[in-house]
Amino acid sequence: MYVLFLTDDNLIRGYKETTQEETETFKLKFILVDELPAVIRNQKQNTLLRWVDGQVIEVNSPSAVSPQDAKLAELNVACNAAILAGFTSNALGSPHTYDFDYDAQINLGGMLNAITAGIVTGAIVWKASGLPESHTVAQFKTVFADGLAHKNALIGHFWTLKAAVLAAQSTEEIDAIVW
Repeated sequence: MYVLFLTDDNLIRGYKETTQEETETFKLKFILVDELPAVIRNQKQNTLLRWVDGQVIEVNSPSAVSPQDAKLAELNVACNAAILAGFTSNALGSPHTYDFDYDAQINLGGMLNAITAGIVTGAIVWKASGLPESHTVAQFKTVFADGLAHKNALIGHFWTLKAAVLAAQSTEEIDAIVW
């Protein structure tokens, strides 16, 4: 089973293999499909895809999507990819990379909730630079804060670029805006 994440206007912003139980945690607009459609598996670079009437279609006709909408969709995909790629934190005293895919974000938030509720008070073993590392509560809170700062900085960058796209007066100006 696959989940297709959608924008408000049904452009496909990403996908992943999933389970029915996992979908209960998703906060984004999505649809479930049993098999990944061939059009997604064979997607050409810079081709937009949209969910229409129960199927995925390529959106490559100039009349199908405006240059602004196409650029915003491209920037949205780039922003999501940058967020999901992970972040670096010095919480352990030196730089370590941390996963930040959807599951990792949910797990980080869940652990912070457990800490806040007093359920977890001792050492927390968390994957840092691909290896399990012991974190104090203070170190874990720093990791969480660094992850949040990472995400917020990228979302802020997206909003800045979105404003530039919306202010652009020509296709050339829109095309010049890159992630």
